[in-house]
Amino acid sequence: MTLSAQKCGICFQPPSIILIYRNNSQDKTRQRIMPVRNFSRFSDCSRAAEQLKNNPRHKAYLEGVSLRQLQKLYSLLRGHLDGQSLAESLEKFEKEETIDPEEDMNKLDDKELAKRKSIMDELFEKNRKKKDDPDFVYNVEVEFPQDEQLESCTWDMESDAEI
Repeated sequence: MTLSAQKCGICFQPPSIILIYRNNSQDKTRQRIMPVRNFSRFSDCSRAAEQLKNNPRHKAYLEGVSLRQLQKLYSLLRGHLDGQSLAESLEKFEKEETIDPEEDMNKLDDKELAKRKSIMDELFEKNRKKKDDPDFVYNVEVEFPQDEQLESCTWDMESDAEI
C-alpha cells in the first residue's frame, strides 16, 4: 500500500487534523480525520506534532507530511484555543518562523538557537539547486564589478604585514 499526502489541514470544531491522501495502489483519493485529544492552549506544539507523526495508527499516512507543517497546524489550533483569530495565529507563527538578520544569535539559548538553525536549514534546502533541476549549472563563474571602491579592513592589513 503506497500512500502519498496531497493536502493537510486542521478543523477547529471538533479539533482534528485532516489529511487528504492518494492511495496509489487503488488509484483513489481519500480523506483521513485524526482527532486531536488532550491538547490545550498550554500544550507544546512540537511535542504534539512528534507524537502524532510517530503514532502507529497514523505513521504510514503522515510520512509525506513534514514535522514543521504539523507544528504549524498545532500552533494554529493553540491560537484558536487561546481566543485568537486565524489571521492573528498565522501572523504570530510567521513571526516566530522568520529570521531577523539583525538579531544577535549569540544571546539565544540552545533551544532557540537550534530552532533558528533548523529554519535556516529548511530555507537552504528549499532554495538549493539540485542536479535534477532544469536550470542547474555545474560550474558557475561570476565576475563582480570592480567599478566600486573596495573597502579596506584594518584586520586585513595587519595580517598582510605579518606575512
